[in-house]
Amino acid sequence: MIVRRYVVKEMPEAVASIRRELGQDAVILSTRQIRVRKWLGLRSERRIEVMAAAREELAASAGASFGQALKRAMAEPGERTASSLRSEPWSQLAHELAEIKRMLADARAQDAPLEEGGDKPLQRWNAFLQTEGVDAVLAERWARMALGGAKSPGMRGGSVEDLIDAIEGDLGALAQPSPIRRDSRIVAFVGPTGVGKTTTIAKIAALHVLAGQRRVGLLTTDTFRIAAVEQLKTYADILNVPIAIADEPEQVPSALASLASCDLVLVDTAGRNFLNPASIEQTKRMLDPVEADEVLLVISLATKPADAVKIANMAKPLCVDKLIFTKLDETESVGMVPSLVALCQRPVAYVTTGQNVPDDIDILSMRDLLSAWKEVGGDG
Repeated sequence: MIVRRYVVKEMPEAVASIRRELGQDAVILSTRQIRVRKWLGLRSERRIEVMAAAREELAASAGASFGQALKRAMAEPGERTASSLRSEPWSQLAHELAEIKRMLADARAQDAPLEEGGDKPLQRWNAFLQTEGVDAVLAERWARMALGGAKSPGMRGGSVEDLIDAIEGDLGALAQPSPIRRDSRIVAFVGPTGVGKTTTIAKIAALHVLAGQRRVGLLTTDTFRIAAVEQLKTYADILNVPIAIADEPEQVPSALASLASCDLVLVDTAGRNFLNPASIEQTKRMLDPVEADEVLLVISLATKPADAVKIANMAKPLCVDKLIFTKLDETESVGMVPSLVALCQRPVAYVTTGQNVPDDIDILSMRDLLSAWKEVGGDG
């Protein structure tokens, strides 16, 4: 017995394939309307699923009852298509046909693609995670972990809490926030244009100034944009902290020397196209003489997940220690955060939630960040 599954837009397309692959005596076992997910589950399209079978003795013993079933299955495409596949009369194998259908149902349940299948927990969580911005491989891994460790097996494929537990457990120590260390004196910030590096630096500087425990200084190498220098100078004046400027790598040592009395120096670098190797090299040239204790990569959550992964990969020559995610207030998807943490094996230092200095910045654990899923995901 040869059994095959066809997913087509129109029934005539299935008929042609069945006749070509299984022969003139092939029979249709079932048809149904399904939805096939496209573009990481963000949209879906209608399709027809057709199950067909071919067997030599089946053609020789076909019966009128199957002809009637075939007519019903083919009612939507029309009588002409149905008659083209009508088999010879048969008087047996009804029980075998039922067994075939059962086996096919089991096979679909075990190895079905991402289709309508909303009742399939693995597919459901996988699609949800990818829609949230999680890498496809990680999405399947975490979905399987969530189902395997579900605290409530009686529920429909576990809960959001099970999913968060799985991600937190997989990340281990990386799931905990990691702000600037107390023993770090020079901290550099790198990242693409427009992610909010300068404003983020101002927020962190303000937090330390308000805490009153460390003398803060600012160093900018971002002379590529005049507005960036003026912006940081304005923040320095408001916070009453010293600021130094370095136009070239050779000026960095003297600029740092002018901030020798500071316990914490925050270094702003030029925002450039981090998908361009030349831009990474320019940033590295300015960063090398800084000899930073920590390098923080700033990424906007408004960035497309695929581009964020590319940016993180391109930034490897900069020896990034931690990640900062900005513009949490501008997106409803937070899956990029655990995804990049896992792919880069770097923890999150800070998350920013707006433009207000210093209020709109937080130190959040992965569980805190992913708790937003409970509001929109329910039980998945």
